[in-house]
Amino acid sequence: MFLANLSLLIFSVVFLVVVFRILSKTSLIYSLKKSWRLVEEKCYVYQFYRVPKFNDNMQENQLYRKVYAYLNSLPCVEDSDFANLFSGTKSTEINLILDENQTLADQFLGARVYWKIENCRNDGGGGEKSLVLKIRKNDKRRILVPYLQNIHQAFDEIEQKRKEVRLFVNVENGLQRDGRWRSTSFTHPATMETIVMDADLKTRIKSDLENFLKSRQYYHRLGRVWKRSYLLYGSAGTGKSTFVAAMAKFLSYDIYEVNLHKVQNDADLKYLLLQTTKKSILVVEDLDRYLDEKKSTGAAAALSLSGILNFMDGVFSCCGEERVMVFTASSKENIGACVIRPGRIDVHINFPHCDFTAFKSLAGSHLGLKDHKLFHQVEEIFQTGATLSPAEICEIMISNRGSPSRALKTVITALQGNLAGRIGRRLSGSGSGRYTDETDEHAKEGQSGIHPMKEIKNLYGLLRARSSRKASLDKFDVDPENSGSGHGAS
Repeated sequence: MFLANLSLLIFSVVFLVVVFRILSKTSLIYSLKKSWRLVEEKCYVYQFYRVPKFNDNMQENQLYRKVYAYLNSLPCVEDSDFANLFSGTKSTEINLILDENQTLADQFLGARVYWKIENCRNDGGGGEKSLVLKIRKNDKRRILVPYLQNIHQAFDEIEQKRKEVRLFVNVENGLQRDGRWRSTSFTHPATMETIVMDADLKTRIKSDLENFLKSRQYYHRLGRVWKRSYLLYGSAGTGKSTFVAAMAKFLSYDIYEVNLHKVQNDADLKYLLLQTTKKSILVVEDLDRYLDEKKSTGAAAALSLSGILNFMDGVFSCCGEERVMVFTASSKENIGACVIRPGRIDVHINFPHCDFTAFKSLAGSHLGLKDHKLFHQVEEIFQTGATLSPAEICEIMISNRGSPSRALKTVITALQGNLAGRIGRRLSGSGSGRYTDETDEHAKEGQSGIHPMKEIKNLYGLLRARSSRKASLDKFDVDPENSGSGHGAS
């Protein structure tokens, strides 16, 4: 009898183990757990808290941003019913992001809390995202404030580990409740160390940025908004956009690139400003071109000059601190004095074409050359007033990086072509009547047996001197605080 009972017991245990293993491989266990959780929840009274993505002024709710980052860092995201997979900044990195209408459970101080992402549809067809916190009423007084403080601390740790700079662009006719900005990871490799610039000027700019980062109390004591504005001006291909990327990496600030052509009106520009965050760089490229287009069309544009000026330093510009504003232009002369007056623009930085010093820096970084037998010839051509943009020289060096000698010879040919073009434009320009008369006289002398080569050399020398003087003026920023260092910053 005893052996029969023992055998029955062993058989029962083995049967239960087999059944449990079979059930564990099906959805039945999951359904039982979910049902038990629903029954358990019915026995408690819960308090709900909503964290909207935007406040009533359409500014991004920073608590939403922190909670969202915190929730997606939890391991239990993998256990949710539905999650989104995104590639990370590294080629082998995969990020799991919680999907809408999914519930996530978290533990804190022995209490269990629940989060859910909701997307409430409005009458206009848009949606307002929000996070909903569900917490037991008998736990809320004990853990609510410490729990939110823990999220703040966890977010700071996540940001320190991530240190990812993001690029935001404004979209046209975007849904208001979903925000007007779209972002992506900013992976531009430029740094302050890779930027080719006068060493003294680079040091001054880095010092200015570092002082800005530490000047919160100083700005507040003066009653000023804690922001800094830069004007980067120079021809196309001189490195203005690359310098913005280096600034963002140096400050670890996100970039908000404002496309003025996609701004509907002055009020829309204010909304865009309200939806930016602190520790960010606001970039407006080709400001002079946009202002010229407004003048040339003659029609009343949706975005007025007054709206742009208020964006730069109006009342709305103080809605958010620790910001850097950067405006780029091809020339300061094409921008009105009211736009670049002190207070609106704090720092002016000139980006000229390459000189021989910049050329040597590019040759060192692109070709690994500190010296070469052709450097002397390149220097002589630069001294005649020939110029190329850094982008043009970089492209030549990249295309010929396998043969430094061929790269230098190509640069010399390009400089000679630039110089010939400059001389041709001067001779055929409207203000070159005197030079045209001189060349006509030289032609007549040549027909009568007198060779005009000597006179042509004299004319070339005159043009060379004028080109050299103009090149030096182009590189010199005329602001009072500047020194003639090739670039200028005030």
